[in-house]
Amino acid sequence: MLSAIVVVHEYGHYKVAVLCGVKVLKFSVGFGKPLIAWQLHPFKRVKLEQIKADAGSEINSGSGPALNLSSPQFKSLAPDPSKTIFLLSSIPLGGYVQMLDEREGGVDQELIDFAFNRKPLKARAAIVAAGPLANLLLAIFLYACVQWVGQLQPSAVVGTPLGGSIVEQADLRSGDRILGLRVGGINSDFQVTPTYRDFVNLLIEAKARSLSESPSLEAASSSVTSNTYTNNPQWVEIAVNRDNPNTVYSKADRVGSANAPRTGVKEDGPTERADTTIELQDILNMPTTQTLRFDLNEWRVSEHLQSSAQERVQALRDLGLTGPKRSPVVNSLVEGGVAKKAGVLPGDEVVKINGLNVSDAQDLVQMIRKSFEKQGSGLAEEQKLTSNWEIRRIVGGQVVHLNLRVIPRTVQEYGKSIGRVDAIIGGEQELVYKRLGFWAGMVFASQLTIDQAISSLGSFKSMVLGQLSWHELSGPLSLAEYAGKTAQGGLANFVSFVAFVSVSVGILNLMPIPVLDGGQLMYYLWELLSGSAPSEVWSARLTQFGLATVILMMCVAMFNDVVRLIG
Repeated sequence: MLSAIVVVHEYGHYKVAVLCGVKVLKFSVGFGKPLIAWQLHPFKRVKLEQIKADAGSEINSGSGPALNLSSPQFKSLAPDPSKTIFLLSSIPLGGYVQMLDEREGGVDQELIDFAFNRKPLKARAAIVAAGPLANLLLAIFLYACVQWVGQLQPSAVVGTPLGGSIVEQADLRSGDRILGLRVGGINSDFQVTPTYRDFVNLLIEAKARSLSESPSLEAASSSVTSNTYTNNPQWVEIAVNRDNPNTVYSKADRVGSANAPRTGVKEDGPTERADTTIELQDILNMPTTQTLRFDLNEWRVSEHLQSSAQERVQALRDLGLTGPKRSPVVNSLVEGGVAKKAGVLPGDEVVKINGLNVSDAQDLVQMIRKSFEKQGSGLAEEQKLTSNWEIRRIVGGQVVHLNLRVIPRTVQEYGKSIGRVDAIIGGEQELVYKRLGFWAGMVFASQLTIDQAISSLGSFKSMVLGQLSWHELSGPLSLAEYAGKTAQGGLANFVSFVAFVSVSVGILNLMPIPVLDGGQLMYYLWELLSGSAPSEVWSARLTQFGLATVILMMCVAMFNDVVRLIG
């Protein structure tokens, strides 16, 4: 994955350099010792040892002397200097393009016009910026490919909202299908939300616009009587389809809820597997049965809403959203954990707890977390936490109901006591196959890439200002782990992850740090404003600073990776 992203990045530099009339000496994928070298036009292998021995040059990551094109030995033994030497090097965590440059060695007079340093400022800036731009274009292309092919996504059927939250007070319920969302009253149109991602993205965008148009978060939070902030509500209206016969209910809903449709289940026989997919057109044709609304100003979020994925998740939870509706199935258990000791098995569906119906996985999680609150204070700790679970299990093709005694353990989370049963919970969810046309896919991919680029820039800014922890920085070990997980989830997930990393690489290289592309662009900006390039002394100092910064970032990222793996 990294090699592919590096090739595209360096090809951006290479292609624009050639178009600007710069002679490219080397194109390397990876750093360190070269493993293979070749030329194109025509294709032929290059003998690295002969070049190093007779030309006195090292074709590596630039640590040795530069290629001396005026050397007679090089002219007689090396390939035609009009041909670029392509390298595959031993450390595949980057790459470079080396161009003809008078600052790195002698250049024959007849080739001097092809030197990088002789090109106009705008040409040099274009060459440097082409690498990150190529990464962003790659991300757009990959995201667009995913949308053109289409993929199954969770539909906008919501799980149980958090108790007392904004959306619960607006009467949003488990199983509600969000058909559309409108901000700004009747003067605006509803925007359709067939998938859960569409729904939350529109919410985030609406809140971001609200923040940009309202007073600062600090002013808003310090004065609850601020007329500008609280007395001018911004209504969000949600078009909901409730109790529609086309809605896919979880199996536990059909068994455990008296008012839910009872289709596809036989109490005395094997369960027919619920169809968890739905056609996009079926969603678009559904009627609105309720229209809910809440004040966007009541939703207080962090100022890092768009710059941190963690803050985004927390913001949605603060609103009361817990994710797409999933069936209350126990996926896996911690060995020796509470649920395992109580006799719960993977695949069990929890129908009731203490006689109360469990509507979905989110409801089950909330009931477990709050289990310590339900008993009287005069009871012993174990009696306070004891829960009676009604389990639905398939044994030998037959459906059986079991009653298990589960005693959640109490843990502290953000200063609050919650219950835990040491299990991963969440089963089937409804999926919708969504595919976009050519232009719609391009627009979607472009907007997604821009949003991620802005989010990445915001994250780096927050880290520099100390507003975001450096623990958020990930290195190659985390990338490898996430790449493996996304690959297991299917080709579309992996391609989307590659696009995400490509955006991150492009934005990282645009940071104004010497030795990165952004640092070079910073030099060119100085040259444009002052009329001259930075002095050699300052260039050397800034390069040392930039190299130290990059090494520090790599060390922090690797440290975070190791801590995550150990933890």
